[in-house]
Amino acid sequence: MKTKNHTTIFSTGVHLQSEECIINGKKQWRWVAVGLEDESFLDRKEVNPFEYADKKEKLIEKFKD
Repeated sequence: MKTKNHTTIFSTGVHLQSEECIINGKKQWRWVAVGLEDESFLDRKEVNPFEYADKKEKLIEKFKD
């Protein structure tokens, strides 16, 4: 899918969108995850990742055993 200056693709388990950004003062394009599918794991335990959050700690929700 293409919208204005962005392209969105699907890779195994993730929707990626092209985003222009500045890294170390240099303008470049990067892929950014904008949607997630299937199971995700951290330290061999299933987690629920969020595409964005206001704090780093809120990017992943750990399931209770």
